[in-house]
Amino acid sequence: MRALVLPLIAASLVGTPAVAQDRSAAYRGRPDQADRPRNTAPVDSAEAKRWMQRFAQCVVAGNPTGARQLLATSPGSTDERDMLIRIAQQRANCLHHGKLRMKGNWMRGAIAEQLYLRAYPKPVEAAPMPDAPLTARADAQQSPYHAYADCIVARNAPAADAMLRAEPGSAAEKSALQQTMPTLSSCLAGGKDGKLAIDRTMLRGYLAESLYVKRLPAG
Repeated sequence: MRALVLPLIAASLVGTPAVAQDRSAAYRGRPDQADRPRNTAPVDSAEAKRWMQRFAQCVVAGNPTGARQLLATSPGSTDERDMLIRIAQQRANCLHHGKLRMKGNWMRGAIAEQLYLRAYPKPVEAAPMPDAPLTARADAQQSPYHAYADCIVARNAPAADAMLRAEPGSAAEKSALQQTMPTLSSCLAGGKDGKLAIDRTMLRGYLAESLYVKRLPAG
């Protein structure tokens, strides 16, 4: 996805890996001194991703309709970009005086993850279907990453769900990822997009969006 620059008063998102700064507290409630960075220097990647999650959680809690509208846009489209900018401007106070920089698809993915977890607090109970056909939603055909996630969810939704419920970088996430590995390989095997460049953060976002759409009530 091309670089995205979202002009914010209190939080800024640009087309770079996630970097967070904070001059206040977490996005809501009273200041939590144990949770607050001690300075305004850029934090490491793991901490930046945690702040990205908090921002997305605040966005979904404050504007769930906007979050759903974002997922209804086509990935990489002008509509998606405009929606991301609108959300960021409306929810700039989620970081108080901090700054958050991330890739546009990371922001969409983080919002999808929080929207999914909020909508479906209970894990997927269906059994894996390793031989499920390699299919994707019609609106995902233009995005090989979304099509890839659709395949993973169709074949092993429980493992994909478990990955989203685990803290990023935790042992639980690594365990869920290991359970998903055979499915990750099978969904790439023989496909035209057998060399997709995707990291764990991106994968979580694509899986969240696919799971969310899959579990939506019919109609």
